[in-house]
Amino acid sequence: MNRGLYAYAITRDRPAEVTGAWLIGHRDLALVVAEVDLDRFTGLDFDEPAEDSPLAVLAREHDAVVRAVFRHEPVLPLRFGTVLEGTDAALRLLAVRHDEALARLHQVEGRREWGVRVRAAARKPVELDGLSGTAYLTLRRRNLTAADDTRRDAAALHEELTRAAAESTRRDLAGDVLLDAAYLVDAGREDDFHAEIHRLSGELGLSVEITGPWPPYSFTTMELADA
Repeated sequence: MNRGLYAYAITRDRPAEVTGAWLIGHRDLALVVAEVDLDRFTGLDFDEPAEDSPLAVLAREHDAVVRAVFRHEPVLPLRFGTVLEGTDAALRLLAVRHDEALARLHQVEGRREWGVRVRAAARKPVELDGLSGTAYLTLRRRNLTAADDTRRDAAALHEELTRAAAESTRRDLAGDVLLDAAYLVDAGREDDFHAEIHRLSGELGLSVEITGPWPPYSFTTMELADA
């Protein structure tokens, strides 16, 4: 069996009970790790959406450990699939990234991530029989104008929510998604943040999907390849 040390997140070096994982500490920081069978990470199909796929099972296990620590301490989640050679590599990572990680932990402390997604409204099918060319072009221009208005409204929503959050980031868009963003919000201001979402989406006529709360997955920027 091919074994390795799987790294879930960086946190503070304080006692923590995490089923199946433990902490490797160094100067007030700790790496949340577990010994794993590396064969589970070979041949994964990243295009497989099924909830019972090997990739989905591993991703849920990763999230469960990160969340278990996040309930008590701030965390910097590491990229899914981060594997180290052993304890020495873990200590080396913490030493190289010490000041950066400690500062970032302070920045995310007391804050949680919320996701907001806006989709374009589904268009009703148009009956083209008997529709003149002029009428068709008029309808097409009207639809394009409406789509542009919705994109601008989604951008305005993001701008306002960014002001209400400690940090924000936008993700790449796909399909009918007009806004896919994450916001890092102070725990004590979450009610106000959600009230702002509902107020703005109502005023702008946008259909909004909200996910969370999450650990700050979208706000961990450390690259570990050169650590």
